[in-house]
Amino acid sequence: MDDLDYDDMLAYFNNFDSRKNGVLVFSEFAELIRSIGFNLDEAELRKGFDKVDKDNNNEIDFEEFMAWWGNRT
Repeated sequence: MDDLDYDDMLAYFNNFDSRKNGVLVFSEFAELIRSIGFNLDEAELRKGFDKVDKDNNNEIDFEEFMAWWGNRT
């Protein structure tokens, strides 16, 4: 997924936004992460979610997602 452009990433993000409100809650984020191929337990997923959720509102918007995506190693 490294070579996807902005529009592709937005479409991918929106695919997991089951409520179609422009943000991912924890369960949607977990599904997205697992779809990428990460096999993380609940605690690891929560830690990742909290790290991506920069404004601590228990939702990940697309900008937060892209900031994480561009900085992951």
